Amino acid sequence: MSENVNLAVPGRGTGSGVYWLGGIVGTLGLAVAVLIATLLFGQHGGEEFCPDTFNRRSFFYFQIPLVGIQVTPIFRDDTTNSLENYLVAGKFLTRSAAGNPRWDLVTALSAGSRVVRGDAQILCSYLDMADENSRLVWQRWSDTHPEAAKVLWPRVAQLARQQLYLLVPELFELANSETDPKTLAEKLDQSLARQYRRLAEIQKKLGNLAGARELEDQARQHSR
Repeated sequence: MSENVNLAVPGRGTGSGVYWLGGIVGTLGLAVAVLIATLLFGQHGGEEFCPDTFNRRSFFYFQIPLVGIQVTPIFRDDTTNSLENYLVAGKFLTRSAAGNPRWDLVTALSAGSRVVRGDAQILCSYLDMADENSRLVWQRWSDTHPEAAKVLWPRVAQLARQQLYLLVPELFELANSETDPKTLAEKLDQSLARQYRRLAEIQKKLGNLAGARELEDQARQHSR
């Protein structure tokens, strides 16, 4: 009498299923860990300023920590304040006709790191300056001294569009102490001519002769 012999290896089918299940669970666990790490430590954001239009916007996005892979689009929201709108609406300055407006960094921050401050933050600190009643200082000044404002703001915009934010503070210092339009224009131009020449000398020492010539040209324009 013959006997039926089961040649199947015991437990092989069940073991394969366990391996597959373990792989799926491991993958899901890794994906959840990456998601949590990204939500906790992968957010990047900040603010940008456009010197061509005097607009501001905030931005944020997420990227996977350590590897730096961006996993979301960049989300942006307009943060232009009332002074910036006032300057354009009141024609104290004109928006540049640049086809592709440039955005300069004001601040940037990522989870677990310090705030990075761009040069545009220098100008934005004046645009955001408020008194004890939360009124914007330079909007009130411009409203009180409209003719002087027409002298100040185009020069401020010029520096911003040249990415020379470092020269801006001296202009506001002069405007804070002089409101006669003609006298203010003379003092601002003297300041700009001197500051342009100083930068030209620095560029010469660095071997950037073309940049030095451009700065000297700007100095001459404000020396007339």
